[in-house]
Formats: sequence, structure tokens, C-alpha cells
Amino acid sequence: MMLTKKHIIAGILVVALGACSSNWSSPTPTSGGGGAPSGRYPNDNELPKGDQGVKRKVGTPYKVAGKWYHPKEDPYYDEVGYASWYGKDFHGKKTANGEYFNMNALTAAHKTLPLPTFVKVTNLSNGRTIILRVNDRGPFVGTRIIDISRRGAQLLGFQKQGVTKVRVQAVDENGNPPRGTPQPTQTAAVRDESHYIQVGSFSSRQNAKKQVQKLKRAGHKARAEQADASGRTLWRVRLGPFIKRITAEERLDRIVADGFYEARIFTETVK
Repeated sequence: MMLTKKHIIAGILVVALGACSSNWSSPTPTSGGGGAPSGRYPNDNELPKGDQGVKRKVGTPYKVAGKWYHPKEDPYYDEVGYASWYGKDFHGKKTANGEYFNMNALTAAHKTLPLPTFVKVTNLSNGRTIILRVNDRGPFVGTRIIDISRRGAQLLGFQKQGVTKVRVQAVDENGNPPRGTPQPTQTAAVRDESHYIQVGSFSSRQNAKKQVQKLKRAGHKARAEQADASGRTLWRVRLGPFIKRITAEERLDRIVADGFYEARIFTETVK
């Protein structure tokens, strides 16, 4: 479908204002200017699956602010870049493939991936990982590679700062990589690693114990460990170790869902 004058102007304005807006949402160049969204409205905290009442599409090339974008099939997509998030200004409106946008559901916008595509997004600053459904186009600002719903940003732990560095990988709706995904080459020196989930670091042992009790009441077995940092004694509240990082990531998802938003993964090499 042809871009409307409204979309072109919106794209130009977004690029001009991108430097001062951290929660900008993409325009929807392939969705048209009007009409109601199709299919069902996703629930809060839901990763929408299935067709959602709309047909899957790759999309045709389109132009925003003088730059052309070429959607394509990319089952092995794996890229590192910056993520932003979008919310209430687009809540309940139509996405690029005609679905409803619910800022509290687990969805995202990407410039070229087919709609929908499921992606695994890892916040490289804290190790948090979630699965999202790409059903929109954007972001068209600088080096950003993905625009995430507000709820997604909350779970990934970057809602307040607005932008963070992430790794984005194409997966299926269950979070599995595509068949035939190249495996990393093993080197002669294999490192043994242990993964921990840390849910806080406290100068007071009593405060650390309180955090441990909160976690236990939520069903998470944690402990307080003494550690020395720059001459100071701290108490770290941790779970683990986990031998496999994916196991730590799955547990981290549950801990964050229970409201412990500052939790993050730490990886330590076993000598």
C-alpha cells in the first residue's frame, strides 16, 4: 500500500526529534492511514501467538524520511544494536500488519522482519531475556534496531532510561532457534562457567535478609552472601549457581514477573 502524506511527514518529524525522545513509536508505513485493527485484542502480559486474525506477510519496500527499507525473510536474524520502547500514544491503535497494539502485551516493531516474527531479545546491560512478537514497523531513529512495547521494556529493565543495547535473535513462538542454526565453533580451551541471579546488593546484612525472605515468600530460594568490594563489605542476595545460562534466564523471567525488577544475571568463570 502506498505511503500517505501523513506517514511521510510523521517519519520526517520522528527523525528530527529522535535525539530528545526515548520512547518514540514507529509509524506504520505498510498499514495504511485508516481502518480498524483486525483480530482479537491481546491480553496484558501476553505473547500473542497464532495468526491473531491477520495474514502473515513480508511486506513490500517502503521509504521513510528519504531512506528505503526492504522487508525480507530472515530466519537466522541475529543482530546487536539499540532498543527503544513505545506506549500510550499508540495504545489500542493499528500496527503495521493490522493487529491491535496493546502497550502491556509482549510485542515489538522492526524495520524489515516479516510480520509477525518472534524474536528473543536480550538486554546486554543486565542479562534479562524475553520473547516478543514483531507486528509493527520501526524504529526509524539513529542506530536503533527494535522498538519494544512498554511492558517488554519493563521486563527487560530499561523503561526508565528509554534506550538500551540489546541482542535480537529470530526464534519460533516457543523461543526455539530455527532448525539448522549454525552452532558456535568450539575452541581448544573450553571455559567452565557458572551463572547466578543477583537480586540486590546491600551494605546491611539485615536488609539483605529481608530481601531473601521476600524472595522465599514468592517461591524463590535465595541466600545472602558476604562479598568485599573496594574495601567495603556487602551482602549480595543471589540464586544459583546455574550450569546452563538458559536455565538462569528462565528463572530470571519468573523472578522479574514476580516484581523483582532489579534482578540480573552474573556469569563467573570457574578456574
